[in-house]
Parts: sequence; C-alpha cells; structure tokens
Amino acid sequence: MKYSDYKMKAVILCLLFIFIVNCSINERIQIERLNGYWEIEFVYQNGEKFFPKVSQPTFDHYQIEYPKGFLNKVTLELNGSYKTSKDKTFFEIEKNQEKYYINYKSRWDEWKFKINFLDSSKLILENAKRTFHYKRPKN
Repeated sequence: MKYSDYKMKAVILCLLFIFIVNCSINERIQIERLNGYWEIEFVYQNGEKFFPKVSQPTFDHYQIEYPKGFLNKVTLELNGSYKTSKDKTFFEIEKNQEKYYINYKSRWDEWKFKINFLDSSKLILENAKRTFHYKRPKN
C-alpha cells in the first residue's frame, strides 16, 4: 500500500471522528426535555461535590414554550402530596454558537445559567464556576 493511501485513510478517519463528536455534542442538548420536574443531585465547585441536606425533597419545575418559560419550586409534603410555590421565576432560552443559556429574571434580580447537558433524565447547569447536577425524580 502506498503512503498516499495511508494518508487518505487517516484523513477520512479524522473527518469521521470529528463528525461523530460534533453530532454527539449537538444531541446532548435536547431543549424540549427541560419541561417538567428536576431534583438537585449535587453541586460541584472547586473540585468538591456538595449534596443537599434536606428532610423533604424540593424540585425545580420548568414550564417552557420555547424560547420562554417559568420556573417554580415544588416540595413533597409528609403526607405524600406536592406543594407548589406560587412564585414564578420567568426565563428565556438563548442559543449562542450552538450553546444554550437560561436567562432568568425575577422582580429582584437577573442571572444566567449555561446548559452543559440535557436529556430525558439528566440536567447540568453552570454558573460562576459551579455546576448544578439534576436528575428526574422517581415518581
């Protein structure tokens, strides 16, 4: 086999690898899957994991009609029922160079999270060198 044949195969393999990696990155963020309930699993900051210490689980409930939506808190009561907060934090989804951001706006403040990962069972948000790892509740 000639050197040029090896070179051509190497180029094809590199292009195939780039295509596969690019496709998997684009598939990671499935923005329509943000809808629903999310439970904080842990927060990662400065090389450490911090786990929530709560007696009653609290969920973030996202309701989205792309590109806008709202977030409110939901708690599981001792009797097994759910209590929903009446406060809503409104947000808008921003897409910038294949990256998604959630721009929150409340009556007191505005802030932004980058969506690092989103599928049907896992959500990872990033803000100020912290990553917030969420999972779907098992109900």
